[in-house]
Amino acid sequence: MAPAETFYIFTAVIVEFDQMAELREGLRDIAGSNWWHTTQALLDDSGRAKTREMLKFLGEGSETCIIAFQVPVEHDDHDGEVARRACYRSLAVELAAGRVGAWSPVDLFLLEERNQNNFRAKNKLNHTQLISETRIPQPTRLLQTSPGVERLLWLPDLVSSAYRRSITHNDDTKTLFDAVEHRVHFAKPID
Repeated sequence: MAPAETFYIFTAVIVEFDQMAELREGLRDIAGSNWWHTTQALLDDSGRAKTREMLKFLGEGSETCIIAFQVPVEHDDHDGEVARRACYRSLAVELAAGRVGAWSPVDLFLLEERNQNNFRAKNKLNHTQLISETRIPQPTRLLQTSPGVERLLWLPDLVSSAYRRSITHNDDTKTLFDAVEHRVHFAKPID
């Protein structure tokens, strides 16, 4: 793929309940803070080093990462919502179904809360439609919250940024994805 093409990435990291506390603590220790945003961190040497350390920490664990990748984003998809919806649907179906030898079916999706009510409502609608279409089971829940509240949301941000840079950059950040690539599966498009 040519880096000039517009694309959309949606990532999930599956975390087992008994690993949540350790991951939260490890991420906070590496960041040295309760706040993290990978794009911001990648602007300086210290942040890039912390990003590499977090990705190594994730890569050494047992967490499975799943990436939904949409390319190209169509020209008439001005706000990226069509691509986002397609990626979410692919990811949700894969998560809820599970994959033999990789992960068990997931019944709780934790999604980064978007900053406007209408976008949060679109997330909920996309999820509800998957249930009504029987693409994911009825009891599958969606919780939207901020990465400032739930540090585990730092993980998909890290993986998405690393994958994006493996495509778009030719500097030392191009290799960030190497630390987690062995943990990554790609979602199949459903629409």
